[in-house]
Amino acid sequence: MKFQMTSGTPISEKTRDELKSPVGRVVLDTDVSRELINPFFQGERLTVTVGDRTTERLQELGFSPDLEVVDSLEKRKTRKVPPLSEFEHRRVLLATNPPGEISADSLEKISACLDLLSDGHNKLRLEVRGEEDLLALPVIAFFPKDTVTFYGQPNVGLVIVNSPESREKSLKILSEMGISSLPSLG
Repeated sequence: MKFQMTSGTPISEKTRDELKSPVGRVVLDTDVSRELINPFFQGERLTVTVGDRTTERLQELGFSPDLEVVDSLEKRKTRKVPPLSEFEHRRVLLATNPPGEISADSLEKISACLDLLSDGHNKLRLEVRGEEDLLALPVIAFFPKDTVTFYGQPNVGLVIVNSPESREKSLKILSEMGISSLPSLG
């Protein structure tokens, strides 16, 4: 898998290795429960899921994150995107993001999501044409510091990210990829 910006900025082998390890706290699949997740949905902080199975899992536990990032893939195999709840209004944005990259389009859409959430929109979904795997990094790095991000660690469990160390690691990886901020939308 190649990791680079669409503009062609390659990253080092060291960074590729860093991307193989979780950026946050790993909870084994067997330990994920409503009781464990509930504290992360308390208060005014933003909650984000990245990944179809992660989004579906939190929905099954009764949670509704502020932003869902999905791509209709699980372990690189096509799957149905998690259904939108009939009981809530969720605005859907679309982005294109090739596998193993973070495209300018996806960064613009993530920035738009942050702006919309900041302006009071309370539920969004970013549907990615391509692959959403690396899109957790700009969310972790550039969303407000108290944001909680959830993503899946294949064959292991759920990764929960909400620490300054995770933010620093994400910023470092993005810097290596030539990304220092989200684009300003005006």
